[in-house]
Amino acid sequence: MTSVRTTKNDVVWNYIGTLVSMTSGLLLLPLLVHYLTGEELGLWYVYTAIANLAVLFEFGFDPTFARNIVYVISGAQSLDGDKVAEDVSRRSIDWHLLNTVISVSKGVYALIAMVVLVLLVTVGTAYIHVVAAKILDAGIMASWAIFCIAVFLNIYFLWSLTVLRGYGDIAGENKARTIGKMLQIIVSVVLLCKGFGLLGASLGYLMNSVAIRVSAVVGLRMHRDINEGRKRDRVRSSLEEKMEVLRSVGGIAWRDGVVSFSNYASTQAISVISSLFFGLTAAGLYSIALQFATAIVNLASAYPKAFFPAMQSAFAKHDNEAQINLVSSGIVVYWLLFIVGVFGVCVIVAPLLPFLKPGTTMDLPLFILLCIYIALWNQHGLFCNYIVSRNELPYMPGYLFAAVLGVVLSCVLCGVLHFGPYGIVLGQAVSQLLYNNWKWPMYLCEKLNTSYSAIIKRGVFELRKKIAPIISNQCVIEGYTERHRTRL
Repeated sequence: MTSVRTTKNDVVWNYIGTLVSMTSGLLLLPLLVHYLTGEELGLWYVYTAIANLAVLFEFGFDPTFARNIVYVISGAQSLDGDKVAEDVSRRSIDWHLLNTVISVSKGVYALIAMVVLVLLVTVGTAYIHVVAAKILDAGIMASWAIFCIAVFLNIYFLWSLTVLRGYGDIAGENKARTIGKMLQIIVSVVLLCKGFGLLGASLGYLMNSVAIRVSAVVGLRMHRDINEGRKRDRVRSSLEEKMEVLRSVGGIAWRDGVVSFSNYASTQAISVISSLFFGLTAAGLYSIALQFATAIVNLASAYPKAFFPAMQSAFAKHDNEAQINLVSSGIVVYWLLFIVGVFGVCVIVAPLLPFLKPGTTMDLPLFILLCIYIALWNQHGLFCNYIVSRNELPYMPGYLFAAVLGVVLSCVLCGVLHFGPYGIVLGQAVSQLLYNNWKWPMYLCEKLNTSYSAIIKRGVFELRKKIAPIISNQCVIEGYTERHRTRL
């Protein structure tokens, strides 16, 4: 038996991965704005929104497989659907079970990737013909074809990142994502500057998909102890064993998948709605604001997300105190980084947009409203991730209801009441405030026998403990320096 722990290296690489992912979009933004027309820029954001939708067709298997691999690595001898009942602290790893779970994950992702490719080629192509009718040409269709291939590869090889996360190798997962994003930036920058336009952006996205796959497989080979253990299992998994694993993970995976679709409707679907109501050019400007807001919460979430495997392992070991500490520190750091991020974008980034292309501006009141909505939505998402780390998923109905209500309200406020872009944000925000924003933080607090205020207080206390030695050392250095100067 081994214990899944989050190391400083995992936290550092989680931040690096998040920063590179966030920065890649921001670095490409000036080039996309400069080299693409307003309609092409809007179409690119439609591409990315469709890609995010396509990835959702993995339908909750990604976090569910990763979570169950953590359980097996932690000593679980069987997968029992919605719970890990036994105390696994003294169990050894069942290598045959681990091999079976990984084998099933490969088969599931291969099937999903083929289904998604068919949908992209048929339904996706028809949608592109509708929204891009005015600019449609051979170059646009070529860029779309390449983008479809990239999405297929992203889903097909998702199993490698899932297994890395299941091993608790947050650093390895983020190294793979970082290498992929860096290659995407390089290829996209070169091709955009050479005048390839939307085709160049799609080729860059394809290189990202290929690089992630190669890097993730190399990362898996670095886990020699686990690989040696897996090799000791020479019994081929039977169809019955694979179906049993699929039944065990499928029960919670489909609910996780519904949640993922609901999350999409609450965030990325905004780009699709805006393209239908306001046209590609306006949708592109709105998507820029959404990109910055998403980047801020992704950066703020990097710290708590790095500890999800540790949370899952703590639950498997029935360590309630460790779970409270992980939640407390994660939520406090999240809100501190969010505030810093919003301030930075409003004061530093927004004033620079008109210099990239005249007429490109950011509606700051709308942006701040969007950030508040995304931050509250993401916070209850973090709490739900903590909840599902305990192998519970009670929040699916609330997510689904809010997603449907949010889309309906957004369409009514935009199409009927003519609220404009504010209508999209308000419609989504109201649907989440009614229930999800407060329900799931309260739910987890009750499970952990604590309260939200107690979590914040503990998080602040733990953060001060970590910062105090740094401040003390700095004061000592400054005091020594001052005394040294006085003597001189």
